[in-house]
Amino acid sequence: MEAQRTLLEFEHIVQVNDLSNNSIVALTRAQLWKGLVLRARSPEKFNHSLQCRSDELADNEFKRTIEAGNTRFCERVVLFPEDRICTRTVQELNQFNAQSTTSIEEPEKGYLFVRFSYKRELDDNDSLVDVGEHLKAAYVQIDRDAIAMIRMLAESDLFDQTIN
Repeated sequence: MEAQRTLLEFEHIVQVNDLSNNSIVALTRAQLWKGLVLRARSPEKFNHSLQCRSDELADNEFKRTIEAGNTRFCERVVLFPEDRICTRTVQELNQFNAQSTTSIEEPEKGYLFVRFSYKRELDDNDSLVDVGEHLKAAYVQIDRDAIAMIRMLAESDLFDQTIN
C-alpha cells in the first residue's frame, strides 16, 4: 500500500537590514545576492551535515544533488540575478516533490528582506509527531542562520575565500 502524501506550504520573511539600528552593518543587495547564490551552489558550507555536488545546465541554471545521512535528492536550481532563486526536485526521479523560492524584497531603499517560500510533499503517517510543524521550525532556524552567515561573510569580506 502506497503512503498517502500531503502538501506542506509555508513561507516566512527574514529582515536583513534595519537602517534604524546603527549597530548592524547594512548589506547591499549585491552582497546579499552573492551570499544567497553561495548558499544555493554550496549548501554544505551552511550546513556541515550536507554533501552536495552540482552540474551546470545553462546560464543561471544548475542541477544539484544533496545528501544528508541516508537521504538523497536532486534539484534543478534557477537563478534570477539579484531577485530570486527557485529550486524544484527533479520530476523524473523517484523522490518527494519539493520546491522553494528565495526572494529578495526591498520595500524601501536599503531595507532588505528575504522571503523564503516552501512547498513539499510529506508522507502521511499516523504519528503523534506533527512533522510539518517541525519542518517549519527547522526551515526558519536554518534560514535565519544562513542570513547571519551571509552577514558575517560580507562584513569580513570572505565571499571570495574558501569557507571550511
